[in-house]
Amino acid sequence: MKKVIVVLMSLVLVFAFAACSNQQGAPNTSSQRNSQINEITPAPDHKNGNNLVVYFSMPETTNPDNMTTEEDNSVVVIDGEVLGNTQYMAYVIRETIGADIFRIEPEIPYPTDHDTLVDLAKEEQNDKARPKIKDKIENFESYKNVFIGYPNWWGDMPMILYSFFDEYDFSEKTIIPFNTHGGSGFSGTVSTIQELEPNAEVIEGKSISRNDIQDAEQEIIAWVKSLGFEQQESSSAAISNSIDETGKTLVVYYSATGNTENVAKTIAAATNGDLFKLEPVDPYSNEDLDYTDDNSRVSREHDNPGDVPLVSSIVGHWEEYDTVFIGYPIWWGIAAWPVDGFIKTNDFTGKTVIPFATSASSGLGESGRLLAEMAGEGNWLEGRRFSSGTDENEVIAWVESLKN
Repeated sequence: MKKVIVVLMSLVLVFAFAACSNQQGAPNTSSQRNSQINEITPAPDHKNGNNLVVYFSMPETTNPDNMTTEEDNSVVVIDGEVLGNTQYMAYVIRETIGADIFRIEPEIPYPTDHDTLVDLAKEEQNDKARPKIKDKIENFESYKNVFIGYPNWWGDMPMILYSFFDEYDFSEKTIIPFNTHGGSGFSGTVSTIQELEPNAEVIEGKSISRNDIQDAEQEIIAWVKSLGFEQQESSSAAISNSIDETGKTLVVYYSATGNTENVAKTIAAATNGDLFKLEPVDPYSNEDLDYTDDNSRVSREHDNPGDVPLVSSIVGHWEEYDTVFIGYPIWWGIAAWPVDGFIKTNDFTGKTVIPFATSASSGLGESGRLLAEMAGEGNWLEGRRFSSGTDENEVIAWVESLKN
């Protein structure tokens, strides 16, 4: 769990970019560390329209064990899973209102070494750089309310946020900033956003210190609800009543390390469903799965996409299944590609399809939507992502919520 920084360290931290590990830029004065969080109540109509949560987050590690002080400052650890500070805040907002979510990622990944990242962030700021963003938001014009989250880097937004504002038109949208920091709060970035987007309404938003973020879930939820937002049909509410208990349920899954398999078995037990395991003809070894090795199998396959041959993609009595859960680990932000062959082989016409995924930190992202596009048929719902080692009771509670 994140450790609260003791008072004796505060005088050191006011000069450290460790305040910006997720990366909460260099604090200006020690008094700012205790500044009050600013909140304002929006006009009543802010709860209407589609909601989107956009965030940039840079945790310096995904390993919860033996973290350095800088790494510990940049993350929240929940049940052994490591999330960046701003990432965690984004996830809580998303779950509270059922919004869509988009992670801002640079085309050229940032370094995770603390000192190197500090220097790069300052260099980008001095050069007024506009780092290129990896992916794009589909149908951005359909969103009315956009939560935008970022760490405080050197008293400003990371420069990739400027790239984001340059790329999208926020006219007539409501922008709700949220921020994590090491003592500097928003540092005037809310006013900067209003200057960048003069045709949008910008709400003051929410800023939380890295020292408090670990235990801030209820504070974040209370803030979001105070703005008048309501649960949207695009989230778990959209999945309600989707399981036809008079029909048959199938749980299809590919599991690389056993995490997805554990969730799949729990779902099958909770739905009285059948299981179908996707097995590559050539199974993946631990060395094959080492994504940090550019020469590993998954790295080569990522760079040269193609279907992975499966032992079988044919399910007996496929036509009898009304509801199909499809599970997979997240690889490079998408569904692990061994599931692609199954999706392409089968006809999903008339079926309700519910994706689920497992990952250490990445969200479900666009993986479900991309599989739905690949399938071309079926009623594909948003689905759910589970962290590694998720308690089976959490999985069961999710499945039960689909039946209500």
